[in-house]
Amino acid sequence: MPRRYEKSSGGVVYRKRGNKIEILILKWLNSKKQETLVIPKGHIEEWEVAKDTAVREISEEAWLDATDLEVIKFITKLSYTFTAWYLKDNPIIDKDVYLFLVKYHGDAEPIVQKEERFVWYKWVPIEEIKKLDILFDLASIVGKNKTYFI
Repeated sequence: MPRRYEKSSGGVVYRKRGNKIEILILKWLNSKKQETLVIPKGHIEEWEVAKDTAVREISEEAWLDATDLEVIKFITKLSYTFTAWYLKDNPIIDKDVYLFLVKYHGDAEPIVQKEERFVWYKWVPIEEIKKLDILFDLASIVGKNKTYFI
């Protein structure tokens, strides 16, 4: 089986409403057409650095204005391997994902990008993240970085 390496970047996007912190969650249809809760992320282009990709991908996937997105800090790099059975030759993908904490300063609501297989979005109160089954164990990532949600 062929192997390949991919890099992605994205963000834990949050906003403050009064004294409450809400995190942006997207529902996405994976290659098996199963609904999955995710955060915005995507492929790092050759000319990009991970931080810029995170802002671009959040803007593209949630249709939020990039000028309203402030990268607060780098959170973590996640690495995993999977078989891409949906691609020709079923390659094994070694993937690195760079995650950033990103504050949303705007008032516009995200727009669901159905052509990208997104179904809906929701701003979830930070306290409720642990109740959801979200890729990357988001509850743990959020918990370790709570002091940075300013």
